Amino acid sequence: MASHFSLPFLSFFLFVSLVSSSISQSPSPSPNIPIEIQGACKASRDPPTCEASILTDPSNLTPVQIILSALAVSSQNLTNAQLMVKNLLDTSAGNVNLTVAAKNCLLGFNYSAYRYNLTAAAFPRGEIKDARAWMSAALGYQIGCSSNLLKVNETIQVAKTLEVMNTSINFTTNALWMTVSYDIHGNDTGLWGPPKTERDGFWEPGSGSGFGFKGGVPSGLNPNVTVCKEGGCDYKMVQEAVNATPDNLGPGKFVIWIKAGLYDEIVRVPLGKRNVVFLGDGMGKTVITGSLSVGLMPGMTTYESATVGKSITVNSIAFYLILFPCLK
Repeated sequence: MASHFSLPFLSFFLFVSLVSSSISQSPSPSPNIPIEIQGACKASRDPPTCEASILTDPSNLTPVQIILSALAVSSQNLTNAQLMVKNLLDTSAGNVNLTVAAKNCLLGFNYSAYRYNLTAAAFPRGEIKDARAWMSAALGYQIGCSSNLLKVNETIQVAKTLEVMNTSINFTTNALWMTVSYDIHGNDTGLWGPPKTERDGFWEPGSGSGFGFKGGVPSGLNPNVTVCKEGGCDYKMVQEAVNATPDNLGPGKFVIWIKAGLYDEIVRVPLGKRNVVFLGDGMGKTVITGSLSVGLMPGMTTYESATVGKSITVNSIAFYLILFPCLK
């Protein structure tokens, strides 16, 4: 599997070359950190580590350049983790679960790298919300790998690989949270900080007022199809509704209203099914669950076992399916 990146602009490659020989798992912060980097790293979960890892041209410390540097740091750590997982795979003969976990990780790493490319290319075009979604997906693939390895953590080699994987996750989180702050606050890094959500009482500008958002479903979000167990809807199964979603949907949304009930099925949302929205009837009312388990079924892959998130509850607030789409 290739571990390099083919981005359409040179600066990302320059960042990667800068960090490749200097990234460690616990970098020590420099006493002379530029104020621009200090401000940007307020959005990270570990500002001192973030500050020490950012390497960019001192004459061009714009927020975007700092985010791209953070992304390059993350990509280098992902490459390090990829090499360690490849070694796991090479030495896992006879251990079915470890072999499957390692193969899933390598596949997920490729998907994560693909999202890195999309993210880095989005910034020059000003497509920041797309960058946020792609970075979220990149992080999700890495977390999935870590979850797989935890289930087969029986050797020192796996434990050391998990340490490197967690470092990659931390740096990816830094880049994602910086991207979120940049999307909300722009170049004013003085306002940057770890993301807040509706649970914190925070609503992003424009996230709800235009849709009549009152802490529930936007009033203007009407279902395209409905799903219910007892009949009388367009479909009886969530997967049937997903299959009906148009491929490569543009800026519009395809809204699937899943009415109250327990849907015991495995739902697959292919990459071509974009801008899909699931709406439910409320917490504990609309539930999607599944029974496949990678840990209990030797040879089962993560992509075969995923439900849409195991035993998740579909809240009354809409959510977008952006994690773990199938890539062909």
